[in-house]
Amino acid sequence: MKVIMPRIGMTMQDGKITKWFYNDGEAIKEGEPMFEFETEKLTNVVDSPASGVFHKLAEEGDIILCGEDIAEIDE
Repeated sequence: MKVIMPRIGMTMQDGKITKWFYNDGEAIKEGEPMFEFETEKLTNVVDSPASGVFHKLAEEGDIILCGEDIAEIDE
């Protein structure tokens, strides 16, 4: 399952990943905090949409456009 940068609000164009809560290859459970990102207005924590093995495609500090892939979860 691909994980994308979410759009929070109509004007959001991108977000900066500030923290991953998991390392590559770790098991993750649905509903657990997966990453934190900030926009020009606020900071959000995003929970995992599925359980499985986590693989990040972006690094902390990366600015990602909304809808772009940032991670994968292999079930």
